[in-house]
Amino acid sequence: MSSILGTYKRRDVSFSEGKGVYLTSTAGEKYLDFVSGIAVNSLGHCHPYLVEAIKKQSENKEHTLGFGPRVDGFDQVPFGDHEALKKAITKNTAAIMLETVQGEGGVRVVPDYCLKPLRKLCDDNGILLILDEVQCGIGRTGKLFAFEWANVDPDIVPIAKGIGGGFPIGACLVNKKVAVGMKPGTHGSTFGGNPLAMSIGNAVLDIILKKGFLENVQEVGSYFEKELKELQKKYSNVIEQVRGIGLLRGIKLKIDNNKFLDHLFQNKMLAVKAGDNVVRLLPPLIV
Repeated sequence: MSSILGTYKRRDVSFSEGKGVYLTSTAGEKYLDFVSGIAVNSLGHCHPYLVEAIKKQSENKEHTLGFGPRVDGFDQVPFGDHEALKKAITKNTAAIMLETVQGEGGVRVVPDYCLKPLRKLCDDNGILLILDEVQCGIGRTGKLFAFEWANVDPDIVPIAKGIGGGFPIGACLVNKKVAVGMKPGTHGSTFGGNPLAMSIGNAVLDIILKKGFLENVQEVGSYFEKELKELQKKYSNVIEQVRGIGLLRGIKLKIDNNKFLDHLFQNKMLAVKAGDNVVRLLPPLIV
């Protein structure tokens, strides 16, 4: 581990293999993985269909990815503060951008009654609505995109994580109104359309878009919520609130979430923290 930068507080465990919803450590211990690479491994570990797609395409050419500087020019307002949002809009405002379901921010679902007025607010001010679905998209909520629950049409949708099933893929979806601005010379992508990445993305969608797959995510997600709320009733001194939708769930705690995560780890279960003293549960969609 000495060759890895100390940017994360890593646990003293290494995993040698994974299968479905389980990971096996180098010590031979089996862990139930409810992190999924933070909503990345949507098909679990070593899904046979995905593995076959990788094997097939990896015989041809492939890519590396880099990172660029953070983009400036963003003003932030408190979650759920509609008045602050309206006041933040000026003649220079280009768009409103938010996660349909906040991931790192504490698994907070933006309700339908907020998303629909946001769409109108953008239309009234001639600005774009950008819904970030990097963590909550590609089936995690029980629909292909989380914004489908509200019947809202965004202008731009960034996606990544789950679309690659563990392989690094990112994409930006836009409507026709936005697409007309992307003319030759305005933007470029060295690795865009990479054959290996595209075949993996197609393989993930082949599974997720199969008849009954998303319905099963909804069913399992509802069961998950029901059981978590039963635990909340039983341990109300520990659990303050159950949040989320589908298989993107959060437990807001009355105790330190680090201690709670340590307890889960000692009992061979993996989860990950989020803001607002929340523990995130992100099982593979095949759970």
